Amino acid sequence: MRVDFRQMIDERKRPKDEVYSAARFFAVVLLVVFAVIILFTVILGGVRVDGVSMEPTLHDGDYLFVNKLADAKRGDIVVVYTGRENAEFVIKRVIALGGDRIYAADGVLYRKCAGETEFSVVDEPYLQGDWLYAGDEKPDTFASESAPLQIPDGEIFYMGDNRNESYDCRAYGPQPEEHVWGVVTGWSMEMKGFFTSVFNIFGAASA
Repeated sequence: MRVDFRQMIDERKRPKDEVYSAARFFAVVLLVVFAVIILFTVILGGVRVDGVSMEPTLHDGDYLFVNKLADAKRGDIVVVYTGRENAEFVIKRVIALGGDRIYAADGVLYRKCAGETEFSVVDEPYLQGDWLYAGDEKPDTFASESAPLQIPDGEIFYMGDNRNESYDCRAYGPQPEEHVWGVVTGWSMEMKGFFTSVFNIFGAASA
């Protein structure tokens, strides 16, 4: 009788190999789950738009993601902590950073960035129509050509894209940079229709 020792060894190794494969699989699954948890608790955050102050860029009910680790830049859309009871967090657009100077005249925004020597018109293609009010039916008098507003270091100045319907820094002044909870990501802006639909479907299902 002939005994194939190699076959016996292979058969004995097979259960161990299967155990190792299963262990590797579960290890990969755990790493993926851990990475997703870190991604959505430390790096990313979801936000639902409430109100019309960012129209036409964003609409009431839109769902977006923010990068909580990104530094806010001029032109970024950000979610900001205000501390107000009726609007603890708001979503607005960054207009100026610390060291910048700004003023408005006839619905046109002028800015002199830190280090620059002259004011220039801020290009704002996202606006629709003229803006002459600061959300409370008063002319925009937060700054003028003769008395521009200088943003203190470590603070930002933000406004809503729907200037006539936005309560923002024009009313209560520049805010600390550390109050920025997150910067809206470009990819979530491009896919906001999809994310909003998914959020509405799951929201309706859980209601």
